[in-house]
Amino acid sequence: DVDEKSMTVYVLGNSREKAELEVQYTVVAVDEVATAGIEAAAFEGIAGFECYRTVEETYATGESIALNYPDIAEWIDIGDSWQKTQNQGAGYDIFALKLTNKNIAVAEGKPKFFANCAIHAREYATAELCTRFAEMLVEGYGNDAEITALIDHQEVHLVLQTNPDGRKQAEAGTLWRKNKNNNYCSGDSTGCDLNRNFPFKWGGAGSSGNVCSTIYRGPSPGSEPETEAVLDYMTLIFPPNQRGINPADSDAAPLDATGVAIDVHSYGGLVLYPWGYTTAESGNHDQFVTFGRKLAFFNDYEPKAAVGLYVATGTTDDTYYGNYGVAAFTFELGTTFFQGCNSFENTILPDNLKSLMYAAMVSRTPYKTPAGPDVLNLRFKDQSESVFKVGENI
Repeated sequence: DVDEKSMTVYVLGNSREKAELEVQYTVVAVDEVATAGIEAAAFEGIAGFECYRTVEETYATGESIALNYPDIAEWIDIGDSWQKTQNQGAGYDIFALKLTNKNIAVAEGKPKFFANCAIHAREYATAELCTRFAEMLVEGYGNDAEITALIDHQEVHLVLQTNPDGRKQAEAGTLWRKNKNNNYCSGDSTGCDLNRNFPFKWGGAGSSGNVCSTIYRGPSPGSEPETEAVLDYMTLIFPPNQRGINPADSDAAPLDATGVAIDVHSYGGLVLYPWGYTTAESGNHDQFVTFGRKLAFFNDYEPKAAVGLYVATGTTDDTYYGNYGVAAFTFELGTTFFQGCNSFENTILPDNLKSLMYAAMVSRTPYKTPAGPDVLNLRFKDQSESVFKVGENI
């Protein structure tokens, strides 16, 4: 639009197009009010829970982030949902959103933070939290010192919708948990529980061989395409065998091991760490206790070993730690599967954004850094009035 009276031209575009305009014109400003209105109308959300994006809206956001922030974002197809493997006209691709400055290399390789979200379809808050985390990072890049340092020198990998077939079913208001593999059982009980289908200690207690069970583990470890997509991507981004070749369950990852992986679930207000399959302590139990308490400081959740919730085998966090040696956690958000938008927006979202940010920041040495010390304020010598808080540009 053109406003001849104010001699202003209004352009609807993205950040890349804004940068191109700035090369040609003296003054290019963002209309914050109009932008806010466009963003507010960008998605309609799940009926009755409009703060949560649908699968399609989540994917549109991921694709938009990669388009608008090409120097720091990439939208990567890592596999297919079960329905997609059966019919190319149905189902979904599974994507990972990778965030890092592509123009800055680190000789020893950038440390990685990984999160997968909504592996259990009915847990509405999970995918939205991860999507908002991605938005916070790209919007804060270049404006917030901590976020800029994170994106410049580390990598963030987010699988926003790990179980898109099942999530689509849950968007209709059903408490769907599993994927949609209809080779197992029928009707409302079909599918495999993806969080019992991972390879570490697969087939044990806390999972079921009954195809109609809500915790059906599948016919073999990693049998489901969604599980396979996540495992392949984990193998791609993380160093192998950080706990050693064929380690005993009590063997620890070394203190300089790298990488953090979080599986975001709901509900319970918990920060869980390995092991989930046994009451025996892992080799890194003391480090998990320290790290878990630090994460819980931000979201005010209860940190404990996953087995303290219940025994489970073939799970994500046990596999992430057991097979890769990365510091692995499960977050259990909120108080219900279909969490109300008021509590999500006012408590779950702000508290867990802080916790995720901390987890990502310490991913270089997650078994050492959480033990501290932490820098909270910086004061320059002989300038007693100059105090700078963490995250403030100086």
